[in-house]
Amino acid sequence: MKHIGLVLGGLFSLLCGFSEELAGFLVEMEKDTYCKSCSQKGNCIALKKVYSVGGESDFLNEWMLVTFFLVRKRCEFIHYKKNYRRYVWMLIGFIAFIIPFWSKEFTLIGFLYGITGIALLFLTIVDWNSQYIPFECNVLIFLCGLIHLYTNFSNWLDYIIGLFAVSGFLLLLDRISTPVLKKQYGEDVDQVIGDGDIKLMAATGLLLGWKLNFIALGIGCVMGSVIHLILMKIKGSGHRLAFGPYLSLGVYITMICGEQLVSWYLNFLGVKPL
Repeated sequence: MKHIGLVLGGLFSLLCGFSEELAGFLVEMEKDTYCKSCSQKGNCIALKKVYSVGGESDFLNEWMLVTFFLVRKRCEFIHYKKNYRRYVWMLIGFIAFIIPFWSKEFTLIGFLYGITGIALLFLTIVDWNSQYIPFECNVLIFLCGLIHLYTNFSNWLDYIIGLFAVSGFLLLLDRISTPVLKKQYGEDVDQVIGDGDIKLMAATGLLLGWKLNFIALGIGCVMGSVIHLILMKIKGSGHRLAFGPYLSLGVYITMICGEQLVSWYLNFLGVKPL
């Protein structure tokens, strides 16, 4: 498992090298500054209309990573914005894989956590730069969760509850708070919590189970509050933040030492673990 896992982890980490390119591509597509003058816009798959749960959308919004790789060889903008930091991100992606894989003693669950770590790094870079979470990252984490569920089926209820617990809480919070903030701030408020964040916590809930997923949410919220306040002071960042990177950090920390954190906290409170 160890050697096969390292090879597969290395292959998956190559994706991290394209994260900044994808983020830049998404930002330009949202501005629509480049596409207006593009001679290929009539045949570009990124602009093809598709139907989703929320109504009519386009292929790019539904399948960001797939679209990016389909058009990158033909898109002049992407060629012009070549990013030579990709090799650094590939290395960091492999490190993000190795740490949880090693912490779980090179077992299958460690491999699944490592692949999830790569997906979390990828979506963190993209979300930080573009405020988008690629759907494919959530799908990959969800598949890791399904494999974990299959191999640990005796605890299936924890993982099924995890699929809905945190994501359901965030969905309810969004549905309640978004109309309130829209009344206060107007149409500048789109969503308090993005659909990508909700789907992310559904996928990680299936992988971690509901208890650890709530811990991941707590860590992410604390990290987000502290780091974003610092960024607001230092860089003058606005109140709007990309929540995905902080949730990803919370999930990543929880994968590595979540159970130890729970034990430490319960011991600190003088409570015996259940």
